[in-house]
Amino acid sequence: MAQTYHIITFGCQMNKNDSEHLAGMLEFNGAKHTAEPEAADILVLNTCAVRDKAERRVYGQLAKYNFLRQKNNSGQKLFLSGCMPAYNKTELQKAAPFLDGFLDIEEARQYPPRRENSPEVWVTIMQGCNNFCAYCIVPRARGRERSRTAEDILAEINKIDFTGRAVLFLLGQNVNSYAGTFNGQPLSFPALLQLILTKCPAVPKLAFLTSHPKDMTDALLEVIAREPRIDRELHLPAQSGSDRILALMNRGYTAAQYRALTARIRARAPDVQLSTDIIAGFPTETEAEFEDSCRLVRETGFFRVNTAGYSARRGTAAAQMPRLEQKIVDARLNKINQLINSLKSAHT
Repeated sequence: MAQTYHIITFGCQMNKNDSEHLAGMLEFNGAKHTAEPEAADILVLNTCAVRDKAERRVYGQLAKYNFLRQKNNSGQKLFLSGCMPAYNKTELQKAAPFLDGFLDIEEARQYPPRRENSPEVWVTIMQGCNNFCAYCIVPRARGRERSRTAEDILAEINKIDFTGRAVLFLLGQNVNSYAGTFNGQPLSFPALLQLILTKCPAVPKLAFLTSHPKDMTDALLEVIAREPRIDRELHLPAQSGSDRILALMNRGYTAAQYRALTARIRARAPDVQLSTDIIAGFPTETEAEFEDSCRLVRETGFFRVNTAGYSARRGTAAAQMPRLEQKIVDARLNKINQLINSLKSAHT
């Protein structure tokens, strides 16, 4: 009898796409999917390490399912994958010695994905990041930037059945720094978008996550402006409205440069809706600098704002900086969320 598997996914769209490849690898090796995690012979937790809260959820789920398999004497195999084992496998082995092993994402990506039945479909075009933002664990968890060739990307897209699909998301930790090749020649991200729109006519709508403001070029804006099949929401993480904090974060732009970029986007493509990310309570952030972030949110008119309180990640530059009291971080996060809610109410 074939073994069954279930995958629990934490984190971003890339993790969801990774889980599809993990499923493809398991099914290639004879396993069958089950919707019930407790009933699976193989249970995989595909993890996220962006914030401490995400890691604590993983540890809680590990303890839960280890308890259940012992209680039920099920013989279930428990595996971890994703970002957590990529940067702290030794600690995981100490904290959860009952684990049966780890599944490697790079190996899983050699297998065709078992895609979810969803209006969204995801294709990863590059992995890793070279930016080393002070708060971010991605370079340690995912490594340096590696871009797929356009031939590989086009081949994957053209195998997708887009029936019932609304949008194709191109994924990368820093997606608009894509630097692949086509026919052996260098290919930029704007050129890749145009290539996909030309050679993949079945794609209903094309979107991409996540963009870095410093890599938002005029050539990319030109493609967005002239191609109606490109999604009209553009996610552009600001992270802070304070120049000093942006410099500490190693973001590579000032608040004025970010504002100028958003103005340029709206002038070139006025139907584009902007969304962003803001971190509240970054180490050493003053009340005035936090207010700079609030001002940026008020003045820019974002379609959506994702917020998070600062979470220290071991091995990052920010983890060595003097941290604010947690009550201050929580208060600022609550305050900016209230601001966002009030802005939404004013526009409804």
